[in-house]
Amino acid sequence: MTAEISANVNRPYLPETGGGISCELVVEPESQDATAQRYVSLCIDSSGSMSYDKMDQVRDAVKVVFGLLNDDDYLSIVTFDNEVDVVLEATRWGSLDREEAERIVEEDIETAGGTDIYRGLEEAKKSLAELPDREGVSKRILLLSDGRDLRRDAHEFEPLAKAVADGGISVYSAGLGTNYDQDIIRTMGEQSQGRWTHVTKPTDIRSFFGDVIQEASTVVANNPKLVIDPIPGCEVAEAFRRRPQVQQVDLEHQDDSVVVRLPDLQNREEQRVVLKMDAPGQEVGTTAPIADVELQGAAGDASTAIEVGYTDDEEKLAQQDPDVFLSFRDTKIRTQIAQAEEGEDLDEVKDLIEETEVVTGDTQIVASLRDDVTRIEDGDEEEVRRVQENTTVVYDDSRFD
Repeated sequence: MTAEISANVNRPYLPETGGGISCELVVEPESQDATAQRYVSLCIDSSGSMSYDKMDQVRDAVKVVFGLLNDDDYLSIVTFDNEVDVVLEATRWGSLDREEAERIVEEDIETAGGTDIYRGLEEAKKSLAELPDREGVSKRILLLSDGRDLRRDAHEFEPLAKAVADGGISVYSAGLGTNYDQDIIRTMGEQSQGRWTHVTKPTDIRSFFGDVIQEASTVVANNPKLVIDPIPGCEVAEAFRRRPQVQQVDLEHQDDSVVVRLPDLQNREEQRVVLKMDAPGQEVGTTAPIADVELQGAAGDASTAIEVGYTDDEEKLAQQDPDVFLSFRDTKIRTQIAQAEEGEDLDEVKDLIEETEVVTGDTQIVASLRDDVTRIEDGDEEEVRRVQENTTVVYDDSRFD
C-alpha cells in the first residue's frame, strides 16, 4: 500500500434530523526509498521585461536543474514571448551532452516582445504528452513569468490547466516581481493539482526550480484522487485542499460520487482535505457511515468512512472536535485571503474571522488571520503578494492550541 487515509469530524453526534458537519481527511504516504523518474518541462517567459539580470538568473537556475537530473529523466525547455520557441525538445538527460545543453541555454534563449503564456503552456504540455506513459513517473511543468498574457484572462486558463492535469501533469507556477497576473499563476497551479508561488527577486528563481525538481524525485503516486461516495441525502457542499498548499477545490461528480483531485503523493508528505457536509437525518441510536472515501491512483487503493452517530442526548450533541472545525474555517479563510483583490473581498474575510472567533474564542489562529488582513490592507503590492502566497502554506497545526 502506498498511503493510508483517515477521517475526522467536528461533530461525532447529530440529532435525528441530521445537520452540518466539518470533516478533515488525512492522507499519509508510506515511506519509500525508490527515486521517481521525472518528465520536466521548463516553460519560461522570454519577453522583453525578462531581459538582463532576470534572464541571467534564469540561465543559472536552468543549470541548477541540469545538476539535479538523473540519466533516465526527460527535459524540455520552452520559451514564450510573442512567439513560442521550443529551445530543447523533450530529451532523455543521459542522452544529452551537458556542455551542449548549457550552450543552448546561453545562446538560444533571447528576450523580446510581449507575453503569450497560454501558447507556451500548450507547447510544454505537448512536449511531455508525447513521452512514453509509464507508471511511477512524475510529470511537471515549471512555469515562470513576470508579465500578463497578451490575449487571455485567468478564467480562460482553467480548461487548459484541467487538460494538463488529465494528462497526469502538474504545473508549478511562479510569478516574478509585482506586474505578473497572479490569477493566471494561481489558476495554473491550483487547477492542475500543482502549486503556485510568488518569487520576490530574480535570485530566488534557482530555489524555485531546484526545490520543485528535487521534490519530483520523491513522488510515490501521480495525480491521485479521492472518490467520496455519500449515502442518499448526504451532500458535500464545499471542499478545500489544506496541505501541501491551501487551495479551493472544484468538486467533480461521477454518477453519485464526488471526486476531489489531489497533488502527487510525495514520500512522507502528508496531505489534508477539509470538507463541509450536510448529513441526512436517521433514527436515534444509529451509528453509521454517511460517506465512504477511497483513495484512487495509488498502488493498493486505500479507503475509510466518514461516520457519525445519532442521538437525543444533549451532552453527546454538545461534543465537538474544535481542531477539525478550525481546520475547515482556517483553510476557507486562507483561500479567500489569497484571492482577495478589493476591499469588499477583505470585508468578507473579516466577517468570517469574526464568526470563527464567536465559536472558538480568541485563538492564535484567529489573531494570525487578522494580522494577515492588516498586512494586506497596509502593505504595498510586493507585500500583498508575499502575504497572499504565504497564507496558502500551513506550517504547524499546533497553533490551534
